[in-house]
Amino acid sequence: GAARGRWTVGRLGGRWRGATLDPMAGSDSGFGVQIHSEVFEPVSGAPEAGAVLLVSGADSHCTRWTSAFIQPLLDLGHRVVRYDHRDSGLSTKVPADVGYTLADLADDACAVMDEHGILRAHVVGRSMGGMVGQVMALDHADRVATLTLLGSSPGLGDESLPSAADWLVDRMAERLFAPPAVSHTERVAWIVELDEMFAGDRYPITTAERIRTASAEVERCWYPESGHGPAVNSSPSRLGRLAGISVPTLVVHGTADPVFPVEHALALADGIPDAGLWLVEGLGHEVPDGLVPELLDRIREHLAVGV
Repeated sequence: GAARGRWTVGRLGGRWRGATLDPMAGSDSGFGVQIHSEVFEPVSGAPEAGAVLLVSGADSHCTRWTSAFIQPLLDLGHRVVRYDHRDSGLSTKVPADVGYTLADLADDACAVMDEHGILRAHVVGRSMGGMVGQVMALDHADRVATLTLLGSSPGLGDESLPSAADWLVDRMAERLFAPPAVSHTERVAWIVELDEMFAGDRYPITTAERIRTASAEVERCWYPESGHGPAVNSSPSRLGRLAGISVPTLVVHGTADPVFPVEHALALADGIPDAGLWLVEGLGHEVPDGLVPELLDRIREHLAVGV
């Protein structure tokens, strides 16, 4: 049985189920997508609060949403669901010739909610997950109670917004043309290097901790060939549609984010009516556990607005 709302030996006591989607629209692949999701029940006796859906970034396992982040939400009475996007973690890997967009990933998120009997959720998305959250708030508004956008963007390829830091673009190009990581050690090093490039200096994380996280992900599923990047790049910018987001929205962004410079957060906060904005000095493109206590204080107030 599930250990409801309790952490056991450092692991989440969640039940997981596979949400099955219909074959993807626009493709004649004829195969369904299985989405791996994990649900955590609130602490017994806590006041009944709405469900929280945690939406991961690109190529990011749902396990990046750690117990430090989830447990306080359970203590507040929230039911919490995290899941692996298609093409990552334990969910279906889509053939390379089958394209998909953020709209498909938003459909996946709604299917996960359906699977767990959730009509509306507080949607918390990081990076690409925040983009999925925006699409949900625009195209599935009845499913979203509140929206929290962590280190996200209203869209790539928009000339009014700066692109990633030059040094990061150069390093990512080097990685793209490097020989593929084959051994466990090489794969762990690949993930650790990426995490270190994305990190700011406000919340230091030891290399040993980074290695533990990366090693667990390599053992869980190594899949660097996902279509997440193409999905983001092929999806239209939402900059001109942000005024159509009517749910209470909180934007959280690091001033040292090398992937989405801070102008992306300002554009979200300016474009979404009555959005809250919290700029975190020295935070990179990351949601480290060190940020969590202060972040949860703000999220707690924000979620209370959407009840």
